Amino acid sequence: MAMQFLCSAHRQQLKRSKIVAEHRWDEWMEAGREAFAQKDWQAALKYLGCSFELSEMLLNNDHYPSLSNIDRYMVSGHFLAECFGRCRDSCLQRHCLLAVHHHLLKVLRSPQGRGLSLHRNVEISLQMLSRHYEAAGEEEMLQACYQESMRLLKRSCH
Repeated sequence: MAMQFLCSAHRQQLKRSKIVAEHRWDEWMEAGREAFAQKDWQAALKYLGCSFELSEMLLNNDHYPSLSNIDRYMVSGHFLAECFGRCRDSCLQRHCLLAVHHHLLKVLRSPQGRGLSLHRNVEISLQMLSRHYEAAGEEEMLQACYQESMRLLKRSCH
């Protein structure tokens, strides 16, 4: 399930120019961080959600995944997940965390992604997932994900 925060007009407009899309991502992340700091969860969800969707678009338009787009996706996804957590929506929080992690693993599995240094990204993502699953008392559910992540990291390093 892909979350949608952008209207179709904005989506089409942002697909036309990578530079404009990156600029909007910066603006929306800043607005989302400010709203988050002020505990204005609804505004934060709006801006962080748009940033997350936009970062996913930027990643999907990359023929060769770039670390900057992967980092954008990770930062906005983790921030959005944290915001959902503050709104007490653990299902959407988990959805965001898993979406980020699964995308990292997808990149690691791809021929283009094998050359990227994603060890820190995967490590951070696993820490975020671990924190979430521990809070839910479901640590054991993360074991298979952890093992697959380590397997893919080892494969990409060799």
